[in-house]
Parts: sequence; C-alpha cells; structure tokens
Amino acid sequence: MDEKTKRRLSHKKLTTDELFTGYYDLLKIRITPNQYLQYKALLDKFQAFLGGVPPSQALALKFLGLYYHRAQATIFRYTGIIRGFMEWYGEGLDVKVKKPKHLPEYVEPADIEKLVDAITCKHNHKDTIARDEMLIRFAQMTGLRRSELANLKVSDIHLDKRTVFVRQGKGMKDRAVPIPLSLISKLTSFMANKQPSDNLFNLTSRSITDKLSTWSKKAGVKIHPHQLRHSYAEQLLEKGAALTSVQALLGHESLQTTSVYLGIRPNALREAVDKLDMVKPMPEQTYLKIKIHDNDNNLADNIEIQGEIPINSVQNSVYNFFKQRIQFEKDNQENT
Repeated sequence: MDEKTKRRLSHKKLTTDELFTGYYDLLKIRITPNQYLQYKALLDKFQAFLGGVPPSQALALKFLGLYYHRAQATIFRYTGIIRGFMEWYGEGLDVKVKKPKHLPEYVEPADIEKLVDAITCKHNHKDTIARDEMLIRFAQMTGLRRSELANLKVSDIHLDKRTVFVRQGKGMKDRAVPIPLSLISKLTSFMANKQPSDNLFNLTSRSITDKLSTWSKKAGVKIHPHQLRHSYAEQLLEKGAALTSVQALLGHESLQTTSVYLGIRPNALREAVDKLDMVKPMPEQTYLKIKIHDNDNNLADNIEIQGEIPINSVQNSVYNFFKQRIQFEKDNQENT
C-alpha cells in the first residue's frame, strides 16, 4: 500500500470538520498569515459545498467549475489551493490549468509623484500625511510586498546599516534590503517617537490597498500596491542592476519570476534597439588626399604631393612640411 493510499484511508476516518481543521493547522506553519486567510476563505467554501460528504476528485472539479467565469489568474490560483488540499487528503486532482502569462503593469514615475502630491495636500488630515507619504516612498524605494509592509516593525529598520530586515516574507524566507540614502533622513524623523516593538505603519494589508486606492483616485492615476514593487524592479534593471541582484532584493525564489520585469516599460525594447544607432562604426581606413603646388616658384622645385595617404601612416616629415609651409605663408604676408 503506497503512502497516498494510507493517507487517504486515514483521513477518511475523520469528519469533514476534523479534516479541514487538520489541514488548516498544517497551513499555519507552511504559509504566511496573509496567504492563510486567502486559502481558508476558499477552503471554507469548499467545505460548505461538500456538505459533510467526503471530498473526491469529482466533487473538487465540480466546485472549481463554479468559478469558470473568473479571470484566468483566479482560476489558476483556486485550482492550486484545492489541489494542495486534495493531495494532502490522498486523492489528488487530475486537472491542468494553464498559468496566465502577462507582464507586470508599469507605472510612470510622474504618476507616483502625483500620488505623493495628493497625499501631502494641505487639505488632508495632518496626522496621517507623514505616514502615508512614507508608506509610498518606502514601497517605491524598497520594493516590499504589501503584506511585508504591513508586518514591518520599527526594530526591523536598521538606520545605521541603511537596511530593512524583512522577516518571513513570501515563501517563509527572511531577507535584507538596502534603504536608499535619500530616504534615511525622513525615515529617521518618522521613527523618532516610535518604540522598537511598534508596527512601522500600523496598517493591515487591506487598509494599505484601500489607502492607495483613495489617494490614486484623488490624484487621477491608477496605482495599486504591487505596481510600486514593479516600478522598483524595473528601475533597478533600467539602471543596470544584474537580474540576480534584483531577484535577491525582491525575494524571488526563481530567476524566471524576476525575468518578467525585463520588458515591462512600453518603450524599453525600442530604446534598447535605438542605442545600436548610437554606436559609431569603426572606419575601415581613413585616407588624406593631398595636392600641393608651389605657385611662387621661390622654392627649388615645384612641390607636388598627390595621392592618397592613410592618416595613421602620415610621416613626421610630411607634417613638418605643412608646418613650415604655413609659417612661410605667414612670413610672406607680413613682409608685403
């Protein structure tokens, strides 16, 4: 009897409540709190759909069929969540959903400035202006995910090392991200009256999204939290950062995930190709055509140098001749 069969037989002895509770306990130690909430929301619906009946591939596929009208990315994510549960249960899920391929949305730097201008408008609540502006600037200049911004503690910021320590990011991995020097002064002031254990922004992931949505509408732009992360990645690559460095800064497990940022700016490819026109071709050989006549007959003989001489092989004697001839003409003009 294989392991999958043993697991299925063991789980079939449990009620659906016990089954889902056991899986939730496993998820809590495997994924982030924000991911857990997303998984549980769908799995709760799946449990209600089962109505006490043991799960099966047929029922799982029927449940997923309720969402066939949703976006491809949503269907892909939901299928992954249900597949994870079914594989843990021991049943599996024999269905393939093509992962949608799309480029991250690019946001113009000018639109981010419009967003900040809307936040710092004097008509807004003064007690939240500094926090909201810092939230945007911090996201823009560190590339942190929305959940990572929400979970940041003051103690995670190391001003002396200009580093933010991201604890248990996506994939349950820690990483250190450098803080740009231009942000340090304002960040120091912003943290002045906070305790190390305080949450840096005191906002949940959802409230960050809501805040950004409100300010975007006010600024007349369309920006969501993850676009600031996209902007961070694109700007790094545009300024010459190595793809592997960007991967480490973003906390991507796979380099392939990072590579999607290589072409998100609308004119990036055209500008890259246009740079080829700026490269000056190496000349095959440059020649100097020389034809000189001594018309005043003051020299011993009429001098005529005619022909094509490679510039890089012009002898010093020829150069000296030109120099002497010019000086002769100047002296002649001064004496007349």
